[in-house]
Amino acid sequence: MATLQTLKISKDFQAAKNGKFFRSGSFLLQALKVSNENIIKVGYTVTKQNGNAVNRNRIKRRLREIVASVIHEHGKNNWNYVLIGKKKIITEDFEELKKEFKNALIKIHK
Repeated sequence: MATLQTLKISKDFQAAKNGKFFRSGSFLLQALKVSNENIIKVGYTVTKQNGNAVNRNRIKRRLREIVASVIHEHGKNNWNYVLIGKKKIITEDFEELKKEFKNALIKIHK
């Protein structure tokens, strides 16, 4: 099982822009294959257009929960993922969000 880490370096976020991406109604997923050993790295970002700090943090918390429940089954080792949250994620059903993220991972790795 791969280790799950959080992306923290701006360079890693910028590099993910050049990889594959999947756009959904609730988030944008960017993914890039890297050469680490048995590590999955995930970064979360939400722009100020999505509201004040309370709303942005709520969006990030939901993204983290979605990733924690799905990434080990459908994510791949040696990949960096960046999730860009949208305002719609606050009102979306949690099970629907998990399905949406699962489908995004499957489509990226085809």
